Amino acid sequence: MAFGIYQLRRALPKPRPKILGVIVATTVLLIFFYTQLLTHEWTSELHQAFVLSRHIQNYSVLLQPRSCLAGGPITLLLALKSHSSHSDRREALRSTWAKEQIVDGQVVRRVFLLGLPGDDLIAQADSLDALVREESRQHGDILQWAFRESFFNVTLKELLFWRWFQEECSRLVLYVLKGDDDVFVDVRRILNFLKMHHDPTEPLYVGHRFVDSYPVRFWWNKYYIPPSMFSGVYPPYVGGGGYLLSRETIRLLLEASSVVPLFPIDDAYVGMCAQVANVSARHHRGFMPFEFLPSRHPCTYFGVLVLHSLKPKDLYLLWVFYRTQWYTCLGAVSNPNL
Repeated sequence: MAFGIYQLRRALPKPRPKILGVIVATTVLLIFFYTQLLTHEWTSELHQAFVLSRHIQNYSVLLQPRSCLAGGPITLLLALKSHSSHSDRREALRSTWAKEQIVDGQVVRRVFLLGLPGDDLIAQADSLDALVREESRQHGDILQWAFRESFFNVTLKELLFWRWFQEECSRLVLYVLKGDDDVFVDVRRILNFLKMHHDPTEPLYVGHRFVDSYPVRFWWNKYYIPPSMFSGVYPPYVGGGGYLLSRETIRLLLEASSVVPLFPIDDAYVGMCAQVANVSARHHRGFMPFEFLPSRHPCTYFGVLVLHSLKPKDLYLLWVFYRTQWYTCLGAVSNPNL
């Protein structure tokens, strides 16, 4: 046995101190540079522009929707963030789940939230504006402000919506579903949830909740936040792709916004205002955090309240399936309480 071990040791390559030293040094350098990337203050032009302009919060309304200008009480207002160039998405939503309707006596209305085309679309601005004005004339569901669209200006759109809602809609609307223009929503299930689980006189802030979330520090990520802009942990917030608010919550958030500076990440900003307003972010697993995948069977999503990231064609297909073949999913629903 001893002879065998001796022979094995002779057969194995001898460690080379130089190679080991290079490996150790390279590892240490990689760790050092990675740490520097996470802690270094990278400030893009977008961040600088945001900091310089975030105190400007008064923008005129260019197009006004008909949602709250006439009629009786509205149970649910669908307030959907969109972009001037996303006319195909808006049309898909109007034709599917975001129809203005009355469900078991509960009135559902719709409004799309827009700014002006951003700098990358200046050459197309006039034609886009003309198309949006025509869209507004036909459907009466466009709320547009005179500020330029950008990723960081989504928070500004949030704040301006709160102000508009408080002035124009707070007397008529009980609840608001905030969402992006690429989501699928089961409106009937939303209405049932509101009827069964909530008092309309109380604050409501519910969706997919994030707790103990930290700012993104990778400078190449679009959600990147420099350490000088925010340090520590975000307060609890719900994902901005789709969530529910009561009109009382919007009033409280608007009040809190007077002492909370605008922040580039819109859903985190809502969480900051909610913390100041003492409104709790509630979690509901029907507000799905994962994105829609066309490769999955439609029954995979049956029972979900809000689903993210659908292209217009996928939205139509999912809508038609649920309208005509929903009964085939009954045995596949793992949680009927969604």
